[in-house]
Amino acid sequence: MYNTENDAFIWNEFLAGNDRAYEFIYKKHAQTLFTYGLTLTDHQDLVKDCIQDIFVHIYENRKNLGATSNIRRYLTSALKNSILMAFRKQNSYNKFKNSIDEDDWTDKDTVIDKIISSEEEIAQKAVVDNIWSIITARQKEIVYYRYVEGLSLTEIAERQNMDYQSVANIIYRALKKIKKFYSKSD
Repeated sequence: MYNTENDAFIWNEFLAGNDRAYEFIYKKHAQTLFTYGLTLTDHQDLVKDCIQDIFVHIYENRKNLGATSNIRRYLTSALKNSILMAFRKQNSYNKFKNSIDEDDWTDKDTVIDKIISSEEEIAQKAVVDNIWSIITARQKEIVYYRYVEGLSLTEIAERQNMDYQSVANIIYRALKKIKKFYSKSD
């Protein structure tokens, strides 16, 4: 089928109406998007719905979409925007109905909890959960880009429309919080 070496080629094939290219894009990026979405919210169903909406949207509107040389970046940006829009809608609904507490619709469990079977993996997950709980959402996002996606500080700065030093400061503060937290634990 396709190899992963040329996003621009695969994207252009998709834009030209090739359903195999669309299927390849979905299979290659859906799980990564889900993992990324869980760094933004713990609400699994919301993340899944947003991912589905994105893929339906790009399929239905592919004749109007522009070129990209980095499909993952395009899709993660779309997912972030979709989740933020969903939060805005949910907040408006909450204000209107005044009956749903934010904690009521936030599910703390992830699919990862169901998959993990060994005690060593469970212990590692607990460490990661502790780390995620002590840093801010912004720090989570920047740390995800740096240490999960392996982006450089310059790439993160470009993606977030920030300067290099701000990205470095956010990572420094996140790591400092984590170190301080674990110093107290010992």
